[in-house]
Amino acid sequence: MKRLLPIMAITFLLCFSTNLSFAQYIPQSRPSQEQYCFDYSKVLSSDLRREINTQGEALKRHFDIDFVVAIVPSLKGRDIVSYTLDLFSNWEIGKNTQGKKGMLILITMQEQKIKIEVGYDLEHIFTDIYVGQVEREMLKEFLEQADWERGFLATIENIVERIYYMLKSGTDVREIKEDVDLEYYSQGAGAKTIFDFGSLLKKPIPTTSEELKKYFGAQPTPKEAFQRYMEFNAKNMSDYTLDIFSDDSKIFFSHWRTSSGQRRSEAQAGSGRTYIVKQKGKYAVLMAPLNTSINDFICQCPYFFIENEKGWQIDINTMGRALIMGGPSWHFLTAANPYMFAFKDYLLKTNRYYPKQGQKAMLGLTYSYLKKSDRGFYITPEYNSPAKESDIQDGDIFVSLDGVKITYPYQDWDMMKNYLPGDIVDVLVIRNGKKKNIKVCLESLKSWMDEFPYVKKEGDPWMGFYFGYSQPYERRIENVQLSVIDVIPGSPAAQAGFMPRDLIYTVPGSRDKHVGLNDYKALVKRVKPGDKVKFKVLRNLKERLEFEVVVGSYSVGDEGM
Repeated sequence: MKRLLPIMAITFLLCFSTNLSFAQYIPQSRPSQEQYCFDYSKVLSSDLRREINTQGEALKRHFDIDFVVAIVPSLKGRDIVSYTLDLFSNWEIGKNTQGKKGMLILITMQEQKIKIEVGYDLEHIFTDIYVGQVEREMLKEFLEQADWERGFLATIENIVERIYYMLKSGTDVREIKEDVDLEYYSQGAGAKTIFDFGSLLKKPIPTTSEELKKYFGAQPTPKEAFQRYMEFNAKNMSDYTLDIFSDDSKIFFSHWRTSSGQRRSEAQAGSGRTYIVKQKGKYAVLMAPLNTSINDFICQCPYFFIENEKGWQIDINTMGRALIMGGPSWHFLTAANPYMFAFKDYLLKTNRYYPKQGQKAMLGLTYSYLKKSDRGFYITPEYNSPAKESDIQDGDIFVSLDGVKITYPYQDWDMMKNYLPGDIVDVLVIRNGKKKNIKVCLESLKSWMDEFPYVKKEGDPWMGFYFGYSQPYERRIENVQLSVIDVIPGSPAAQAGFMPRDLIYTVPGSRDKHVGLNDYKALVKRVKPGDKVKFKVLRNLKERLEFEVVVGSYSVGDEGM
């Protein structure tokens, strides 16, 4: 899930003004309104700069917030509060929004200080208390783990969660507009935080008492394991060697950074929600009940648990490889994981997941939560959906369906109980300020799983894998997507020598180095039982191996791909 845009090539002359507002290396005016990351200390990777620019563009487009990151070598003796205020005002951050809706994260390398400045019209959204928590519990902690990427991306995710939280409380950020022509963009309030870059890497894993180790160990049931995990977060614990975590999850966390802000946010998100348990063998999923509304369902992330001789443990490793949990919502990266049995009563599409509650047909739209005036909801047609095929476009405003006004997100899915595949519906949208009627032919419900290479009938080719996506620390060694989550005992893959956590970096027929699930999917379409297939594998991030799999023949009851 990546929406990377090319960074615009920007050239500018540094100002050498006698005005002492800025150090000499910072321009007096913002170099570009289309750029959101300004790294004057050259500490960020090109990929991270590109991603911050992408996220900044998304915040502007979806929420009308001008989000800027600036990293400077030194304050040159200036106070960070006045420095940040001058930078915010001189760069006119928020000028290209409907109100004074700018947001600046300033980091100074020599002084190791963080300051988040918030535009005038956002101060009741991003309060001083909230900003202080983000500085201390997100940015500070990640910088002290020397993790720039997680620091910024987790902060942006937290900002989006805050926007949705305020929306549910009745405040729509998009609708905030300045009432008067203010000359200033920010009042200079807010917290400031000092960090010690990389200091946490020098500290040992926190010591956990034997009593707590037992308490946060594997549990008799998946639900009890879930409760212990949420308590772990609520207590802001950071010892990921405890047995509440699966062995693979412990390895995962040895490479993956977290912060107290994320743990607190996750504990709050799970509080008060209803979860049901679906179990198949050693796998279990805690998820929202089937009768949950779509709005709540897509905001309630499922949790995966795995059983071994110790008991039930949370499988964060597979969650991290199979799910994206961004902002308040989640979606699948892959349906090739062993927990998909729990979603057989759901329609899984590229962008969203619909609980089947009597619907017989589908339209296929993804909504923005945010309205614009009273006209309707911004929508995006899902890939390979009737909406897409009918020329509904990204950014259209959905007004009505067959004359019925759309007043809440996913109202059309509720209405699908009254339609059949093949029915023609009239969709009224607003595009570029003009109303447009579009006729759409509805289709049958089709699960994303139907499109993936799950074997369906006796005699189909079968290898016995489950797959997920690789993680950034793995891709730095080998630029591949395909990560083995599990191998079915006795399967062709197991007999060939495959093990969980293997990274497959060569699939026969793959055209480039970035090997992924589509390469495997294409392979499955070409082979038949008895064929021999060679894969190249990276194990433990250092061993390079080659395995030959003799393709098996599927029988009812076989697991895996």
